[in-house]
Amino acid sequence: MRSFVDRKPLIADKFVSPQNLSVRSFNNIEISFILNFDLPMNSKLILRLRGGRNNKNDWYYLQPFDSDEKGFIKLKTIPKINYLPIIITGKQLLVKYLFIETSLERGTKFHFTLKDTLVQSIVERRKKLEVLFELQDGTVLEVKNPPRIDITNSEMDHITIIAPSMTYPKQKFEIIVRIEDKYQNLVTEFNETIKIYINDRNGNREFLGSIDVKDADNGIFKYEIKNNKKVSEIFFIEVQYKNDSYRSNPILSQKKKPERQLYWGYIHGHTTKSDGMRSLKEYFENLKKAGLNFGTNTEHDHLNETTNEDFEEIKRMVEENNEEHNFITIFGYEYGTWYTGYGDICIYYRDTAIPIFRSEINKYNSTKKLIKNLKPHSGKVLMIGHHTALKPGFRNWDHFNNDLERLVEIYSCWGSQENSFKQGNPLPPRYKFFGYGSYARKRGAVLGRKGSYVQDALQKGYKLGFTAGGDDHFGLYPSGKIDLDNGIYPPGIMAVWSKDFTRDSIWDSLMDRKCYGSTGPRVIIEFNLGEFFMGDIIDIRNHPILKSSRKFSIKIISPLKIKFIKLIRNNKVLKKIKVNKNYFNDSLEDQELWKNLYLNHIKKNEKFIFYYSRIILEDNNIAWTSPIWIIKKY
Repeated sequence: MRSFVDRKPLIADKFVSPQNLSVRSFNNIEISFILNFDLPMNSKLILRLRGGRNNKNDWYYLQPFDSDEKGFIKLKTIPKINYLPIIITGKQLLVKYLFIETSLERGTKFHFTLKDTLVQSIVERRKKLEVLFELQDGTVLEVKNPPRIDITNSEMDHITIIAPSMTYPKQKFEIIVRIEDKYQNLVTEFNETIKIYINDRNGNREFLGSIDVKDADNGIFKYEIKNNKKVSEIFFIEVQYKNDSYRSNPILSQKKKPERQLYWGYIHGHTTKSDGMRSLKEYFENLKKAGLNFGTNTEHDHLNETTNEDFEEIKRMVEENNEEHNFITIFGYEYGTWYTGYGDICIYYRDTAIPIFRSEINKYNSTKKLIKNLKPHSGKVLMIGHHTALKPGFRNWDHFNNDLERLVEIYSCWGSQENSFKQGNPLPPRYKFFGYGSYARKRGAVLGRKGSYVQDALQKGYKLGFTAGGDDHFGLYPSGKIDLDNGIYPPGIMAVWSKDFTRDSIWDSLMDRKCYGSTGPRVIIEFNLGEFFMGDIIDIRNHPILKSSRKFSIKIISPLKIKFIKLIRNNKVLKKIKVNKNYFNDSLEDQELWKNLYLNHIKKNEKFIFYYSRIILEDNNIAWTSPIWIIKKY
């Protein structure tokens, strides 16, 4: 099927009423326009509310058959023309009108009346009500400037407070306060007074001040606080509005500035440069509005989606938004080969002069070829496998290079790739499913691929730390609990322990696997084996005491109750601890002999064991620490 946008306007005299709709509301809509060219016989007119390259949403109810049911759409033409309506639902929500054995002349007027349709749950300014014409030979004419409508937030539902996870005495820090509706959209009409407090774990509460929030704030503002704590302590920022109180993520105050600090990031998302909803500029603005410390976009490598010129513009935007000690950016893109076993892999560059390796080009079109071409840039590139066990985009782990690939995205909107549903994964890989109502399921079908899970790679001896993200296509609140009715999961978030808040330091921490992933909650996690930390590789010949005993310390500070902590050894649960609190700080010991535990690396002369923590939180949330490995080469 050929598709193009005609240079001249295909329609004229566009009309839409109403021009503003609130998210997740049932509405009646009228749309009209006049045909501006002669439409040949046996052509189709398409009106699309969901689907296509950049039209990602969860709009529901569109049908041309029953006027008593939700979403009924009626088309009236002047002059009157006979047509056959065809409804398509699923990834797309559209209606096609087939004009059988008749052509339509320029000047034909179309008037649509849509009744009780359910608006998407995500805010979108000037949303396209897409209009396309499909000719008999399959050519599709896309209306470049179709009728548009504003999708606005609903009423205020809650307040989200985002704070840094760590501070030290006398340090000034900023919090972000977001006034949100039920669907995590910012509420732009809010003229109210709120009160801000600082609370500690013992219930002590200190009033900091009152803030008059104005419409001009557009539902979000920053507030500066000075840390006056003199001892190590956990505290929260509380916002009170009328009779309701809202808490920030936990903040750990330390006696002095620590060697490593915790930074939160989101490094896998899409803009209109490939198949996302938001522009580059808006996407980066929203990364910062989400209270993130670092982030980037990762457009698809396919030339028909992201051109060379697009990538140059992205590189410029990445550099413009990088501000040391404030917000860090890294250039990256998504290498994508579905149904091949080569997987979808996000590739990040420390040096943007390195060329883009497009998966559609023969000399780069397999994981083996990609690795060959990336090897000369070792240390300056980082590969991170994405939805490795999702069947359509699964990863065959046979071709692998640990110098290039040091991390894996253990969780995204496609679910947890850790292990299979049969192995107890509560968030298994799922594919999109569009449905709404009492009989619709919230999540799509489980589509996991045996042999492609993260644990399968670890079993082979691969040293992979963990990240979490989203594969975000909405760009409205990256890392926020955006949970559309589209069958997949809300996005996750990743944390990095870094010595400094600079691009070089963040990059080094990623390469050293000093990171972990979460399904969303900003939980503070420290995972140590003696002097060693998550992501470390220990040579047992230099530490022979580890042959007989290994004592781990785990410290967790969580905004949600910790239900269980599971210490995983060689992919099996070694210890499971019931916590049922927001705080945990204890040691776990493994006294089994090394000689009875070690596995053999699939490619190297190396024996190894590995450990990581899986933290089960309230509301079906999970966090995973990067593993610690103990190895012996021979």
